[in-house]
Amino acid sequence: MMTNACSSATASPYRGEVALGYWQTLCRALASLGVEMPEQERVNVSRCAVRVEDYLAALEVGVLRTNDFGLRVGASVSLKTFPVLGMTLLSSGQLQQALNQILRYERLNHDLGTSGLLKGPQESHFTWMPNPLYLADPASELSFHLALSVFAGIKTFAPLLIETEIPITRISFVATRPSNASVYQDFFNTDIIYQQPQNAITFASELLDLAVLGGDTSMFATVSSHADRLLLQEENQESVVWKVRSILPEALRMQAFRIEDIATRLNLSARTLQRKLSAAGYRYQTLLDETRQSLAEIYIAENKLSMTEISFLIGYQEQSSFNHAFKAWTGISPGEYRQNLCQQKSGEA
Repeated sequence: MMTNACSSATASPYRGEVALGYWQTLCRALASLGVEMPEQERVNVSRCAVRVEDYLAALEVGVLRTNDFGLRVGASVSLKTFPVLGMTLLSSGQLQQALNQILRYERLNHDLGTSGLLKGPQESHFTWMPNPLYLADPASELSFHLALSVFAGIKTFAPLLIETEIPITRISFVATRPSNASVYQDFFNTDIIYQQPQNAITFASELLDLAVLGGDTSMFATVSSHADRLLLQEENQESVVWKVRSILPEALRMQAFRIEDIATRLNLSARTLQRKLSAAGYRYQTLLDETRQSLAEIYIAENKLSMTEISFLIGYQEQSSFNHAFKAWTGISPGEYRQNLCQQKSGEA
């Protein structure tokens, strides 16, 4: 197990969704274990989606049932898992174009995390990291199974694109090596290394030129245009408050969280960002403090980091400043907060 005895799930105050196709794939994997999920109760019918919290809660149910659940979810993917994205992938001309579509349209499918493609002269890396608004610790057991499901899904879906499996050079995970690591090595048929800076699939760069066999490239412009309209609609529905909150966790870790830094990432001036936040009824400092408090509570609950490490991760140079801020937010010190959580867990045991 990768969790600590004092850890506890902390609900995220941010909104986010997972497309119905992803949810149904997860439910199929759970059904294979004899777990039936009341799908319709969790589905937002108007948006054909479920909340990220509901998806992660269901994923955790599966992880508690079997220690290879992320693998099972990824092995259950099909074209129906990603309806709009699936169409853009099948209309791509080459593997690199298909991977670029994943990067561009991923948010049409979920707010679970973010993909990246790092192309090198010899090797390239497809990366995937969980959304820190919901999974603050990328090395946690749930984060590992989520990343595992993504990579297993790529391996499962690849033959639909290039009519063969992608020859993977190696796979990297942020998590520590699990006790059943051989299961994953057998599935991916490659070397797997753990405790790495990011989750990544590494492969030869020349593979990016592989043709998507059977792909209808004549439909690419039409399908991409449709996806672009959906993406624009999604972005228009997303308030500037949500955008700032989405950026802040990583910005805090990078110590680049001044309003000027955030505005630059949003292609805005600091004054324009302040005006937009004010129109939405928020101040930047309020959002910064709320995010710091939420992340601090999650990090403390995980019980894997020292208070000094947590201080740095939420943008404080001195632990004393963090202690003072945390007491102002909660009325107790960070140490007392952690002790209370451990006592609660001991009482539940």
